[in-house]
Parts: sequence; C-alpha cells; structure tokens
Amino acid sequence: MTNITAISNQKGGVGKTTVAVNLGKNLAGMGKKVLLIDNDPQGNLSMAIFGDDMPEEIIKTGSDGISKPGISNCFHLYKEQSNVKPYAVSETLHIIGSTKHLSEVTTKPFEVIFEFRDNIEAVRDQYDEIIIDCLPSFGVLQTAAHMTADHLLIPTHLEEFSVKGLEEQLQTANNTKRRLNPKLNFLGILANEVSAQKVLVEEHYYNDLKSRHNGHLFETKITKSAKIKESHALCKSIYEYKKNSDQARQYQEFTREYLERVDANG
Repeated sequence: MTNITAISNQKGGVGKTTVAVNLGKNLAGMGKKVLLIDNDPQGNLSMAIFGDDMPEEIIKTGSDGISKPGISNCFHLYKEQSNVKPYAVSETLHIIGSTKHLSEVTTKPFEVIFEFRDNIEAVRDQYDEIIIDCLPSFGVLQTAAHMTADHLLIPTHLEEFSVKGLEEQLQTANNTKRRLNPKLNFLGILANEVSAQKVLVEEHYYNDLKSRHNGHLFETKITKSAKIKESHALCKSIYEYKKNSDQARQYQEFTREYLERVDANG
C-alpha cells in the first residue's frame, strides 16, 4: 500500500525541505520505492537534490531563450490528463521537481486541485512512499497537497512563531479534511533544529505541544548542526554526508518512527 505524506507548516523556515530530503532518502535507502514531489515554486527540494545542475526534464530552455517546465515538473500535475514523468534520481528515488513556473497555477481556477490529485493517483501504485514538500502558505497548491495526502507531517521549531504556524496549519488542514479529504490523517509533529543544549524556552514549547497534542509529537528530535547545511550544499542527505553524526542517527530513528505510524494508520 502506498503512503502519501504532505510535509507542511504555514510558517516558513522550519526545515520542511530538509525533512523531506532526509526522510525520502532514508526510505529509499531501506529499499522503499520513493517519489518526492516539490510542490513549492521556490523549488528548494529540487535544488536540494540537484543543486544548480537542474535536469532538462525539470526545466528546459527553448531556442528562444525562454525557460519552460520540463516533463518532470510539478507544473504539469495541475493539468488535465498530464503526461508528467517522474525523474529517476536513483533506482529507488524519483522526483517531480519544481521551478518558478509553478506559481502560475495560483492564478488558475480552484478546480486544478482535482487534476493534481488525479495525476498523483495515476502514478501512485508505482511507489511505496510519496512525499509532498509544501510551500509555507495557504492556497491552491497547499490545498491540492492536503486533499491528495493520506498523512500530514508538520515540522516545527520550538519557538512562538513556528508553533503558531503549526496551529494555523492544523486548522486549515482540518478544514480540508472536513470538506475535501476525510481520509487525511494527522501523522505528527517533528521538533526540528532543536538546540543540543537544554534551552528553557524550547523546553516550554516542547512540553506545551506534548500536553496539547498528546501522542502526535514524535519522540525523536532533530538537533541543530552546521553539518545539515553542509550536506545541503553537497546535495546529500545527512546520512550520505556524515553517517556517524548525531543528526544522521536522529533521522534514522525518525524514519523508523514514521514507518511505525504510517503502518499503524494503514
């Protein structure tokens, strides 16, 4: 059975893309067939995989010098009966990337969200895990992801604005669940980029989340490290870059927790 997970928070800068890359690559390393979907016009997930060397299948330049979305671009998921073709990063990891062209979707009729869902359903059976990296704002693109997903995963920093964004995200996701996707399951909250040393304000927000969202907070915390940024610069997961680091171990533990939760909700 295929799991479709949307990684989302209405506060930007909480590490959604980092979580998507590391979770996706860990799952692929375990032999799972994984599809990453970059559903954000900023294209951070695509850049995390390819850097500046973006394949023509994601973005191509015509003879007129104008760039256009390629066949592996998320832009096409919002078109009726699209022939979008995921790009093979490896045998077990594929991606549908993104570029600024995706922002054009926000000007189209709301009904394009159904095209997104139908196009994902058309390739669903080819994968064990489909992970959608969402942009940090409410609108057509985020609604499409939440309407299509089986699970919602929310990374957050342990600070006021991130936690507020988390609560806003839960509210909008619940609206989508009620109106468009009753099967959407709140998989959990991941405390991300947490200080390695005890910080009272982080402890406060962690305990607050634990009391208000009992059972939804992942046991694993991902701690801050320059190694994460270094791994991004090299277009690698933290396990590929420094497999003996604390963060590589934490992402391995988180991946196991993730699988336990999706299996329990299967």
